[in-house]
Amino acid sequence: MPGPKLLQAGSVIVLSPLNGIVDGMLASLDKAGRVVIPKEARDQLGLGPDAQFEVTLTGDGLLLTPLRKPRRRIVDVDGWPVIEAVRGVAVTDADVQRWRDDGQR
Repeated sequence: MPGPKLLQAGSVIVLSPLNGIVDGMLASLDKAGRVVIPKEARDQLGLGPDAQFEVTLTGDGLLLTPLRKPRRRIVDVDGWPVIEAVRGVAVTDADVQRWRDDGQR
């Protein structure tokens, strides 16, 4: 019987439920329903603490798709720095302060 696989397609993680083993590592479910994603997979996808995922049930497992925060850019418009709009994301005072601080380094 083949073992479970950790598959990567773009930035999607597919965990197969066979025996709870992912790439030779045991993944167990705790009382709160949490599963630890193997460090190798977290490192490969650049996932850190507080990463959020869309969870989709598949025929025989779960599909976890990391949610990425849209990145804003500062673009030049007629010689002026302008914060590029990102749909559904408001610019906060903290954002502006961080960009000011980054520009002074």
